[in-house]
Amino acid sequence: MKRLIKRLAKLVQEPGEARPLLPARKFSVMTDLSRGPRLPTSAESPSSWHDVESGRVAFAGDRVLVYATREGVWGPLQPLIDYPGTQEVFIRGSEVEATVSDRRYRVELPVELDAERLIQRLAILSNVRLSEAEPQAEAEYGGWRLYFKMPLVSGRWEVTATRIVAIPRLSELVPPLLAARLVALVMRPSVAVVMGPSGSGKTTLLNSLLNEVLRLWPHLRVSIVEQVRELVLPERGNVARSVARPGTPVTLLIRQSLRYERPELFVLGELRGEEVWSWVEAGRLGIATLTTIHAPSLEKCVETMAQLMRQGIPSASVKDVLRLIDIFVLTRKYLMRGAIARRVEAVAVSIFRHGRYILQPIYVAGQGHLEEGEFLELLPERLMVGEAGEVYSKLLEFFHVDVSEPEFAELEPLELE
Repeated sequence: MKRLIKRLAKLVQEPGEARPLLPARKFSVMTDLSRGPRLPTSAESPSSWHDVESGRVAFAGDRVLVYATREGVWGPLQPLIDYPGTQEVFIRGSEVEATVSDRRYRVELPVELDAERLIQRLAILSNVRLSEAEPQAEAEYGGWRLYFKMPLVSGRWEVTATRIVAIPRLSELVPPLLAARLVALVMRPSVAVVMGPSGSGKTTLLNSLLNEVLRLWPHLRVSIVEQVRELVLPERGNVARSVARPGTPVTLLIRQSLRYERPELFVLGELRGEEVWSWVEAGRLGIATLTTIHAPSLEKCVETMAQLMRQGIPSASVKDVLRLIDIFVLTRKYLMRGAIARRVEAVAVSIFRHGRYILQPIYVAGQGHLEEGEFLELLPERLMVGEAGEVYSKLLEFFHVDVSEPEFAELEPLELE
């Protein structure tokens, strides 16, 4: 036994080959976010290189190669984040894709990305909690809107990052005549919904429309309720904002906003469920009301809203939707040759004619606008901001519209009942 003890002591004192340390999962904001061997790269040569403060990005076909000379918060992805053309970044494990200048690319790095550490870092810096009890979270950080998911709900660590950009003018998103008509219809006042698939520009269009209304009538009292803070608006005393939290649901915030904030224009960021009746109530009170909803077509939107209404009133029907909601705006997203295009596909107004409700289009992409005389019949004599004719003339001037230039068409109504 004494010999064994002496031999063990001697082995401890003798220098030997160092054992590799196991990778520690303890985390700090200074942790290196890259790991593993260099990844193989394709033989295709980049067609363009772009230098940014943290490194370089290179484009080669459907790939974007990212080389970091200085790793910031985003680790080896920092140059991609710094590149001004980057609009979206999608991370799942070590796999990364990005939307850059309206084109979708596969992202290649010279090292493997440690998605877990990246997400932990971003969660800490954006002050959100990720745990088994809360495996999903939404946040904003450094000009990006972030959505985190843990493997508990997605199988791998995931983050979706969307750059928060300056909101374009309404006439940059739709033809100037349509911009003037949309504002006029909202100020009837109307209950309006912007629909479309994910990523089709619903929120951007809603935001742009709202900003134009505030430019024209800067003292209008506006109340906004969102599940995630997305709308970019001027900070003014007459603009009230609320964001839902655990224990403070959207429905409660809507009711409080309508009761205590006395809005002339009420905005719900996104319509998702049982809050539909609270949102519609604003319109019944004579308040201009806006929201967005996920739906691929006018017909599907009306049916979806009817289904949501049935959660509160089982007998709710398509007729109830057309009776309570005045304006339907359809947005679409197209993927063409790797590029992403977004546009307003159609705008329709619900009207009561010959004993039933129908949808009268005022604009259809590729066809044109409803005739001027027919559109004016959709406006009451007086809007909430003045006499209809005077307000509409002001809007045509504001958006620099020459009514002799747009293409007009005979747009047939849609019967959905």
